[in-house]
Amino acid sequence: MSIKLECDETHWPLAILVAEAPMDAASVSSALDRIQRWQERQQPFALLLIAACDPVLRGDAMLSQLVAQRIESVGDALQRSLLGVAIVAPTAITEAVRQSLARLPLDMPLEIFEKSLPAVEWLCRTVLAPAGLTIESL
Repeated sequence: MSIKLECDETHWPLAILVAEAPMDAASVSSALDRIQRWQERQQPFALLLIAACDPVLRGDAMLSQLVAQRIESVGDALQRSLLGVAIVAPTAITEAVRQSLARLPLDMPLEIFEKSLPAVEWLCRTVLAPAGLTIESL
């Protein structure tokens, strides 16, 4: 059974994905499909991924490979649209998340946080503002 992800684009160009339970292959595919739809808008955006669970992924190695393949399949188009990613994760899994991310073919600002507010502030300051983008409120 796929885990339902919460998706919020009401603060565009900040897109938010929330995983409240460990993600399986179906929920990872669903998240990647959503990110691809955002990318297909051909508008730059930043992604806030909130992982409110430990572990984030079930079957980390296989799912990391799935994510890497999807990133490679959309290539430069994703890199042009997705300006940066902030991940909010429980302290206990921060290092595991960092190691998983290191295996992904991402060439953009990316940071891991323990709280949402510093993550959003970082995205606004480091990713959105240099691109001339702002969010109205959060």
